[in-house]
Amino acid sequence: MPKISPAAKEARRAQILEAALRCFARKGYYATTIQDVVAEAGLSRGGIYLYYPSKEALYLALSERWSCGVEEAIRKRWIPNLSPKALLHLSIEVIGAQVEAEADACRVLIEGWTLSHHLPDLHGHIREQFERVEQRLRWVLASGVERGEFRAHLAVECQAKIVLAMLHGLMVRWHLSPGSIDWHQAAEEIIHGIE
Repeated sequence: MPKISPAAKEARRAQILEAALRCFARKGYYATTIQDVVAEAGLSRGGIYLYYPSKEALYLALSERWSCGVEEAIRKRWIPNLSPKALLHLSIEVIGAQVEAEADACRVLIEGWTLSHHLPDLHGHIREQFERVEQRLRWVLASGVERGEFRAHLAVECQAKIVLAMLHGLMVRWHLSPGSIDWHQAAEEIIHGIE
């Protein structure tokens, strides 16, 4: 049997994950079966299990990609010496653009927040992800307070959690009614509440 190159293995993994993403986005975690992924990927069951031994393993592998490209998109639009207020505004708009552009991945991400209470391996990953985002928000907010862009007595720790909760709520709302959120206006209102 010919040996498969690392590049071919990575391409196969990506093919399987893309198929799984479409299935989970369409039907949700519990309603999706491995057979659904097999049919979507156009592979055999053995071809799937060679890379991912279970549906949970597939979902966990997808969780590694759950930034939905947000960090990379922010980096692409980063301008040196961007003020904390401008950075927060940019971040909110980029999150909105990614929610719209990567709707399937975002839907799977949102379901993952709930599933993390039932899939122990996912729980730690979700907590780390939330903490990483909150840490960045705390830094932006504290920097904004320091520069006089945000209220002097802003409760930075609490406000970071509030901003993250608002963003998550807006993501859910957009999925319930695509196109219902004006992300620029949402950024303006969130920032207005902390100035």
